[in-house]
Amino acid sequence: MDYEALMDERQKHVHEHFSPNSKLNDPEFVKKLLDWITFWRRNPSRFVQRYFGITLYLYQHIILYLMDIFPSICIVAARSAAKSFIIAVYACKEAILRPGSLIVVASATKKQARLIVSEKIAKEILPRSPLLQQEIKTIKDNQNDIEVKFNNGSSIVVLVANENVRGYRATVFIYEEFRMIVKSIIDTVLSPTLFQRQIPFRIKYPDEYKELKEEPKEIYISSAWYKSHWMWDYMKLVTRDMLGKGKSVLIGMDYSIALKHEIKTRDFLVKERKKLDRVAWTIEYENQMVAENAHAYFTYDMLNKNRVLKRPFYPRKNEDVLSKVKAKHTIPKQAGEIRIIACDIAPEGGTGNDNSVFTCIRALPESKEYKVSDTSGDHIEVKQGYRRQVVYMEPQAEFETTKQAIRIKQLFADFEADYCVLDTRNAGVAIYDALAKVLYDVDRNVEYEPWTCMNDDKLKARIVIAGQKEAVFSVKASLELNSKIAVSMRDSLNNRMIELMVSNQEGVEELQRLYPEYVSADVDTQLFYERPFLETVALINEMIGLEYTVQNQTNLIKIEERPGARKDRYTSVSYGNYFVSLLEADLFSDSSGYEYVTLCN
Repeated sequence: MDYEALMDERQKHVHEHFSPNSKLNDPEFVKKLLDWITFWRRNPSRFVQRYFGITLYLYQHIILYLMDIFPSICIVAARSAAKSFIIAVYACKEAILRPGSLIVVASATKKQARLIVSEKIAKEILPRSPLLQQEIKTIKDNQNDIEVKFNNGSSIVVLVANENVRGYRATVFIYEEFRMIVKSIIDTVLSPTLFQRQIPFRIKYPDEYKELKEEPKEIYISSAWYKSHWMWDYMKLVTRDMLGKGKSVLIGMDYSIALKHEIKTRDFLVKERKKLDRVAWTIEYENQMVAENAHAYFTYDMLNKNRVLKRPFYPRKNEDVLSKVKAKHTIPKQAGEIRIIACDIAPEGGTGNDNSVFTCIRALPESKEYKVSDTSGDHIEVKQGYRRQVVYMEPQAEFETTKQAIRIKQLFADFEADYCVLDTRNAGVAIYDALAKVLYDVDRNVEYEPWTCMNDDKLKARIVIAGQKEAVFSVKASLELNSKIAVSMRDSLNNRMIELMVSNQEGVEELQRLYPEYVSADVDTQLFYERPFLETVALINEMIGLEYTVQNQTNLIKIEERPGARKDRYTSVSYGNYFVSLLEADLFSDSSGYEYVTLCN
């Protein structure tokens, strides 16, 4: 059937659905309408520019065109590549040009999920386009429902991807920042509910309009991440299908897109490059999937499964202490809880890739019953241990000995800590000497009691003052001790006995819930609140970059950073973790009545 005959046939079917007075009974009007619909569907970016009043960059023209052609799209793009904006534009375009479309945007967090409607559609796109405003019937944007309803029966629904969203059907599923979504949720909850758009004339005349069958669409969009993540396997699957002339397409964009179109300036990117660590820059701006080193002792998966903490600790500000303002962010101690400040001390004067780092760790005693099967049958054993929670971490830019010691005392007081685990090699000895004396804190107008060492008599004898508190556990790392520390750290991670802060994205959502002042705060205040989450990212990047070797004769593990990289955060956390393991061995050994085995889930 040629084009003219096809249009005549479709006009006949259009007439059947409308009253005699409808403009759609005018053959000339219907022909023009069908021509325009066909034109706009084949040129989606032109429709967006003309109808929405938005000027698109060349790469956005290309992406919108590809998204219309392929039913399976995967976009992995750097920060500032306007990923969410493209998704919002595409969703509105699809809703208008294909009546009855059910477009569902799924994300791992509520904040990310709402972004498409509350920020991109409502604040960016809608004010520019009176025509789009006429197409929209209602917009819901509240805690329970986020939905844009169109006059033609289409809708855009936004939801958090979890088990509770079963039953949502969609002609288009958009997985926003899909690296944060659990793969099983996509595979078993969301993807199976995709269906073809129900077009009345296709339902009534299925044989005549077979060529107009529309495939339901899945759009995966995210920033880059680690190759150990499931998204890397999915990207390879999409790439193989694309190269095999299948129905998938993979699109990737690095920071050059933002630079070329002046979304970001060169000076801004230079500043970001200096601020971010190597791995974070590679992921966020170069858009590279980072591979773990073949000699990595700690894997991303090992670390990521322990990212469950949402409530960080925040030290007090000096001005609040001086003004006697009540502490805002204290975390009440639990029964039997022990708190540690673990300190890795940089060499005197510091180096480019070495800083002092102070880490606050909660040790929470736990016991749990396990069903164990052996030759004698099934029986119950009780395993006991401390669950470690890394709730705060602070790199120290100040290298003056007394100032570092005072900062340790400040954190110790704010955190209500019980022990200070201290690296006493090199400059650490000078820090210990300062901690062993009475210190006056001019910034807080506080005098701190002297401490002494609990596990090293020689160190303890260096300074003896009446009333010293036995609070310092000295660590003088040797090859053998470093090996034990590394093994202990890995065991704690594998057994899920050490908990780290959730991602910054999830953390920000929690901050908005807990601290209303965060939303309207200045940049420095927001950074203060986000710091525990950002430091956790830096810790993970450090740890997956560490390489290990096994010494031939001793079988000891040697952990080393790559040239130009850091390991001070790892050192601080691992010292604290090792100290807790010693407490476990001491407190939960013979006197407990049970053989000590590290608790695992």
